[in-house]
Amino acid sequence: MNGNSFPLFTISRGQAVEAKYIDPLLDDYRGNPLIEALPPIMNEGEAVRQLASKPNYQPSERNLPVHLRMHCVQRIGRDFFQPLSRHVELEQKLSRLIRDGYVGRNPLTPNYAFRSRRDAYDLIVSGKTEGFPVNNPTSSGFALVGISGIGKSSSILRILSLYPQVIVHSKYKETDLNLYQIVWLKMDCPHDGSIRGLCLNFFHAVDSLVGTQYYRKHASGRKTVDELLPIMAQVAAVHCIGVLVIDEIQNLIEAKIGTASKMLNFFVQLVNTIGLPVILVGTHKATPVLNGEFRNARRGTGQGDDIWERMKNDEEWHWLLQGLWKFQWTEEQAELTPQFVDVMYQESQGITDIAIKLFMLAQWRALDQQSPCITPDHIVSVARDRLQLLQPALSALRSGDRNKIAAFGDIYSSLNVDEILSELVTKHKQEERLELIRRELKVDPSEEIRLDIQRWLEKAGIESELAIKAAKEVVLQYLDRLQEVDIYQEGLKAAIRLQKEDVQIKKTRRQNAHKNKHEIFELDDLRFIVRQSKTLQISAYETLKKAGYIKDASEFVS
Repeated sequence: MNGNSFPLFTISRGQAVEAKYIDPLLDDYRGNPLIEALPPIMNEGEAVRQLASKPNYQPSERNLPVHLRMHCVQRIGRDFFQPLSRHVELEQKLSRLIRDGYVGRNPLTPNYAFRSRRDAYDLIVSGKTEGFPVNNPTSSGFALVGISGIGKSSSILRILSLYPQVIVHSKYKETDLNLYQIVWLKMDCPHDGSIRGLCLNFFHAVDSLVGTQYYRKHASGRKTVDELLPIMAQVAAVHCIGVLVIDEIQNLIEAKIGTASKMLNFFVQLVNTIGLPVILVGTHKATPVLNGEFRNARRGTGQGDDIWERMKNDEEWHWLLQGLWKFQWTEEQAELTPQFVDVMYQESQGITDIAIKLFMLAQWRALDQQSPCITPDHIVSVARDRLQLLQPALSALRSGDRNKIAAFGDIYSSLNVDEILSELVTKHKQEERLELIRRELKVDPSEEIRLDIQRWLEKAGIESELAIKAAKEVVLQYLDRLQEVDIYQEGLKAAIRLQKEDVQIKKTRRQNAHKNKHEIFELDDLRFIVRQSKTLQISAYETLKKAGYIKDASEFVS
């Protein structure tokens, strides 16, 4: 706690760099040092490579002692990030939003100085923003809403981290330019929805980034919220904040009557007066508070809100698990079978954070029990033992009963025709992006074909072990011409043949066991040794001689 009894909430930190100007390749971005100092605009393939992250993994580590391997598993939660179509779309949206917001805020133009003077403060205080010369009136923001654990906060922070947080400008071409540009600022909404707490936290964040003393100056006095909000806007203008992200916006539900509306109206003023894009992030509990002024401010911006629902048990879910499944520190690596895919979905209900935690917990349990590899039973057991607090919400999702789901605000969302249409459009875009992601990360297509054959065979009733062998055989046999054959029929043929061979082997073993059941000899029995002469295709004499029972006569001559 500080002297004013306001806790300092979470502030995300990034890098600070000196400005290096590059050609942004678009005329409407050229000549603006705030945009030219940003990293190059990425295409979707470049975004995939930048976002992807894999934990350090060496197969030899599976030979380490159990207690060390348990620490290795921890890397998954810290370093694993598999880009999905929603992440690529969010990166592209943020890229456009930040640059579009800077178009109307060029520090080399008179308008920049105007916004930084007392005029901006007076206009916000009076609420008369219509005459304010924003050159970029389309600059706005959007809301990112979804269930807890789907990766909203971590994803947006990962994308923001592709940009430096602070850029120090000293000279642009032949013009002196002394300013600290804050590209992005991500803060949590206070737990009680306090506007004063938000303002003070904002001042503290800016102070920690650029060395100012706004917090000391404004927190110690008795300034009201109505006085602090315009100061906050002025500070945002002076330091050229590119985008302001307010997370945990559902905390406004706990705010005093009228506070939520006032805070959202202030965000609208930030957009309208200084052209600062604002992104609000929260769970579905935030939906009611976002249905007022902020929605109206966002209308027609072209960016559109994001609703992140839990994943479906589809191709992209398989893609996520395929990436995850590579990192196993048990003695043996478990194959990703359809049973694993279904069990993981059943126990996580498509919530990515829960799925990753389940995979880690299952490995820890397997290591603890000295099991050679993880099994579906491990996943089910850790879900019951370690995720007890989540079970009521997960059970509601499994039931599909909207009344039960509605009892959990963090996982509830309404469904309408627009969402269904959007879902169909997104599905096709997702398939395109998934193919691009596979290509950029150089995924072996034969491995995916093998898994596809394996899943098909198992659905056809072939037992898992036999399906795995048959799928491997088909891929090895037809590796160079997989497109020319019916891989599923070839897989079925291979499975039938392997099954017949297995039956014949077992039959032969039974016959041999029956034939020899009355003739069981010890290994050093002469009858056993003589019988081996048939197998070795040499005489009984030679067999006994090799076994050391027949000596050369010269050994006994002195």
